Amino acid sequence: MISFDQILETKIGTGLYQFKTLCIIGLVEFCDGIEYTFMSILIAILKNEWNLNQAEVASLGSSFLLGIVLGNLLCAFSTDIIGRKVTFTIFTGLSSFLVFYTSFSQSYGEMIVLRLSFGLVFGTTCPLGFIFISEVTEAKNRGRFSFGLSLLYIFGKIYFVFLCFFFLDSYTSGNWRGLIRFNGIPITVAFILSLFFIKETIRYYLNKEEYQKAFEEIEIIIQENGIQNAQLSDEDKNGLQEWSQKQLQEQKEQELHIYGVLSNEYRKETLLFWLICILTNLQNMSIYLLMPFLFAENKSGFTPMLNMFIIEFFFALILYYIIDNPYYGGRIKIMAFSAFALIIANGLLYIFRNSFLFVGLFIIKIATRGLFSTIGLLSCETYPLYLRTQGCGLVQAIGKIGAIPSPYFLFPLFFIDPYLPFGLMCVLSIIILTITCFFNQDKTLKHLETLKEE
Repeated sequence: MISFDQILETKIGTGLYQFKTLCIIGLVEFCDGIEYTFMSILIAILKNEWNLNQAEVASLGSSFLLGIVLGNLLCAFSTDIIGRKVTFTIFTGLSSFLVFYTSFSQSYGEMIVLRLSFGLVFGTTCPLGFIFISEVTEAKNRGRFSFGLSLLYIFGKIYFVFLCFFFLDSYTSGNWRGLIRFNGIPITVAFILSLFFIKETIRYYLNKEEYQKAFEEIEIIIQENGIQNAQLSDEDKNGLQEWSQKQLQEQKEQELHIYGVLSNEYRKETLLFWLICILTNLQNMSIYLLMPFLFAENKSGFTPMLNMFIIEFFFALILYYIIDNPYYGGRIKIMAFSAFALIIANGLLYIFRNSFLFVGLFIIKIATRGLFSTIGLLSCETYPLYLRTQGCGLVQAIGKIGAIPSPYFLFPLFFIDPYLPFGLMCVLSIIILTITCFFNQDKTLKHLETLKEE
């Protein structure tokens, strides 16, 4: 019997198909980097321009997060029905429309509705990046391709800061409408390219028992990757169909369709993912909500932020090279290293304050990026094909649900003492490090899917 991972290694290989998929799907991660950085600056600008009070500022930040959560949930329960490609194309198109429409908003109430709506449609596409990449890449390259999404995320932040130089006067004033319109270009490009160049994943066709379509797509991809003399034999097709049928039989026997990611087999991992993702999102929100205010308080321009993102990119390259190395990197080790870095950075920020601001924020951003990237990849590798979108979507949704109230306690803490939030995050980082010790499934260099008998 032959699995799809073996076909991927021996017939399809790695080539143009995977790189093309990464570039198009990665535009959503690129936009994700833009949006989270933009959200914090937009809040700071509108607070001054529209004279918002503390509660309105918190609500503006939470509305986008609530929309993202709803979008993650929609992805979790709809993508397996309508397909990865269709979901991606529909919701990148809607995201493009809402980005440009938001630039014409004239009131606080309208902005709340638009940020909520944009969060919903954009949040539906967010989990798809790791799902797509994990399903189309070989085991030996899966970590690096997945972490390539994080590099594009950082590129998105760098792109955004360059735009800030042109459109904004400071962290609290400027032409935010023009900035939004330029922010909409990458997601529009992703939508257009997806119409012509994104393919549904083979694993999805196999799970739907559309075997002839799966075999045809494999042949097309083999040609696209330029692999010579690698056509599927009848033995390959029969073996792949038998393997797929056994997977479907396992699904029925375990009744995973009833309990889903909370079935006995996956309940522990699911709860661990939810908890660590909530804590990581809280740490992430402490940066994005407070960073513009901290920089403004220190009378810093956009140059320090740009430098921080550029250095972050180069440090992220180190993680890129060790993510698939089981000795120096691997999934669990990177999560533990990241959590330890958060403890140190938050603790030193709380103690040394302004003198450690830029270094501390930089370390926190690197560490949270390492956690998010590894959580996204590890969740894809933990859940089987028929639970992957549900598992990944719920992990992201639950993580952000835990972060929705963050503006309501981070801002009050900040106004008491600007560095008090980092004292709290230091304590939470200790919990993150503890949680990483309970993960015991690491598929570094291993096949994405195996049968019980294997």
